[in-house]
Amino acid sequence: MVLVRNEILSKVKNIPSMPSVVVKLRQFLSDPDVNFDELARVIEHDPGLTANLLQLANSAYFGWSRKIKTVKEAITRLGTNRIFQMVLCMSVAPLVRKPVKGYDMESGGLWRHSIATAICADKLAIALKLDDVEEIFTAGLLHDMGKVLLGTFVEIDDEPIKDLVTRGNLSFNEAERAVLGIDHAEAAAVLLEAWNLPEKVVLAARWHHNPEEAPADAQRIVDLIHAADIICIRGGWGIGTDGPNYHENEAALSRLGLTAAVEADVTLAVTEGLEELKDMFSLKDEVPVAQ
Repeated sequence: MVLVRNEILSKVKNIPSMPSVVVKLRQFLSDPDVNFDELARVIEHDPGLTANLLQLANSAYFGWSRKIKTVKEAITRLGTNRIFQMVLCMSVAPLVRKPVKGYDMESGGLWRHSIATAICADKLAIALKLDDVEEIFTAGLLHDMGKVLLGTFVEIDDEPIKDLVTRGNLSFNEAERAVLGIDHAEAAAVLLEAWNLPEKVVLAARWHHNPEEAPADAQRIVDLIHAADIICIRGGWGIGTDGPNYHENEAALSRLGLTAAVEADVTLAVTEGLEELKDMFSLKDEVPVAQ
């Protein structure tokens, strides 16, 4: 068991590090007096990124009536945090768009779930009037990166895991831990920590299936990512065979004050958001699972 766990963790170094532009942007964003001209120059150093960023900034999702023509204008209108989220999306897309063999996810499945969870977490925070969760979109986008490690770089044999889920009434992540000595949530945390991402983003990934074990100062963001993940699983957005086999944490949903009405409104917002972004992010159409 320990050997399997150590072999898995050794694969972290095989996953490409965050592009330098993302690292530089994080450094800039930690400065409250960030210079928009310097920030724009960092992005404009990559012509492909610049083109994609302007295309996204002008997408229906953001609803601007006047065309955004420059990176600096995009930063001014959308804000530095939103720009970072957009650049992060484009940077992780090549990894997350691949098929995830250990979870029976076709090409684009995990990408769709990641984008849906990010949008859902963002919309949930707004609907519930929670204004102290700045990293929520980033945490939603990256919460399942452990599946990239386990399913793509390790290519786990998932049959023993599925067997435990079926026979032992375990959730999928509990079965992962029993078979491998690690689950995809912990694997994600190890990877995100190696990428030097904010602590709350790491903790959100680590505990999104076990909110009760999260540190108190990360409880809210963990609860939000858990709720967003559950809503997107119910909606059928980018789930593999593991999706239906996770346990819902009622205490986390209760702490948030999540109601059926809020969930319905947020689900609709995610549906609309995915539709508006589907061409930009190459999101394949899927038929949502019946509620």
